[in-house]
Amino acid sequence: MRRLVVALALGLASPALAEQWQALTGAEIAEALTGRELEYENGARQSFRDGGTTTYGDGTATSDGRWRVEGDSYCSNWPPTDSWSCYELQRDSESGRLRFFGASENMAVGRYPEG
Repeated sequence: MRRLVVALALGLASPALAEQWQALTGAEIAEALTGRELEYENGARQSFRDGGTTTYGDGTATSDGRWRVEGDSYCSNWPPTDSWSCYELQRDSESGRLRFFGASENMAVGRYPEG
């Protein structure tokens, strides 16, 4: 089920024409996510805690998982599975939004919540 939640979040992104996406390095991924929270276009939120734990919530349910940086990729694991899925993390140079781009071309676009 948790994989389904992540898959749904990844499938709800819609790219705009004027965006300038740039891939982040491993160090930039860690800086962009550690201790931060993102709000996705579908209204869900995900926190990325120091130490590698993450929580994804869509307002009706939450899922706890793990995250890490491998090379220049963001990787996550959502129990009960033991497998890790990795994504390229990109930043829109115009808006500062972040996009997780998977091998199957699934995307999730998030931004830092205001306030």
